[in-house]
Amino acid sequence: MRRDWTILRTDICRWLLQIGAVGAVLGIGYLVWGGLKGYFVYPTDPTRVATVANTLAYFLYCCGWMVGLGLVGLFWEWKPIGITVFLSSAFAWVLMPFVFAAVAGANTNLTMRGVDALRSFLTPLLVVSFVQSVWAFVEYWRHGPTLRLRARKAGQLVVNLQREKEKRVAKRYLITPLSPCWKLPVVDRLMCEHCPVMKKRQPCWRLKAGCQCSPAIVDALLTGMAEKMGETGWLLSSTLLQWQKGQRPPCHRCSIFLHHQQVKYDWLAPIAFFAPPVLLVVGWEHYQVLYAKAVQWLNQLWMQIAFTPPKSFDPLGLNNTTMAIYIAVILAVVAMVYFVRFVEFVVFRLLL
Repeated sequence: MRRDWTILRTDICRWLLQIGAVGAVLGIGYLVWGGLKGYFVYPTDPTRVATVANTLAYFLYCCGWMVGLGLVGLFWEWKPIGITVFLSSAFAWVLMPFVFAAVAGANTNLTMRGVDALRSFLTPLLVVSFVQSVWAFVEYWRHGPTLRLRARKAGQLVVNLQREKEKRVAKRYLITPLSPCWKLPVVDRLMCEHCPVMKKRQPCWRLKAGCQCSPAIVDALLTGMAEKMGETGWLLSSTLLQWQKGQRPPCHRCSIFLHHQQVKYDWLAPIAFFAPPVLLVVGWEHYQVLYAKAVQWLNQLWMQIAFTPPKSFDPLGLNNTTMAIYIAVILAVVAMVYFVRFVEFVVFRLLL
């Protein structure tokens, strides 16, 4: 359960860090661009520039929380992450007025508005990193300087039987996501002949019991194989699995189930990869309608955040067929990548 929570926390923090970092780059880049263009020193409309700076401050503040939480959560096991981020953010906080004044060309009231917008990104980083630093110090003080993190090693039951390999050629099956466990190549064919799961004609991941995790099934396997070989007195799983105390390993540690998930991924990944361009071609007319609405919204947004009032109704130059096709290709490529990553997340993380 703890391992599952660690995986979920890592995925959430990675997404927060990526989204926050992209937003921060866009917001800070736009502020720097406005400073280089002289909008903070020689503004056409000072009130408009101040409003844009305040809007960007709120935007960067939200990005700062996402970056701070994502960064600390992603590297939570590395204790110095808090103090490292805190010192870096504090250093940037002190230097920010001088750096942005050098970019803008002069230190004016509007320049300080830009500095406040940039500092709004650093504020959440300081808060989150300070809290993590205090927690790391308390943990160090409680457990002593010899505290070391020990990773849990995934355990898997391995039944090692001393026998001769069968000389007959194993039958090969067409492996699909619907193939049961006894048809997978990672399963020993001799064990399949005595496996109660195969007799029930249901795969082990549905019964939540199998030759890699269930003591009762391993007992049945060993008993059946002992009778076939004419031997008695075999060590049964009640002794072999004494360390388990009735707690079998979860499916994500089982080589049979992981192979089944790999087969499922091999079938679903190509479908997910080619689905976005196919959907784009089929729904091209619907895409054009959505693109027109998105361009209209972006133009209205630009009219509100531009440092100078736009002189045309299409200041971004997106309202044409060429840009529609260009944006469609970019969106299709990005969707192809993330569709495959989504399939990977569903198959190997959610284990569906």
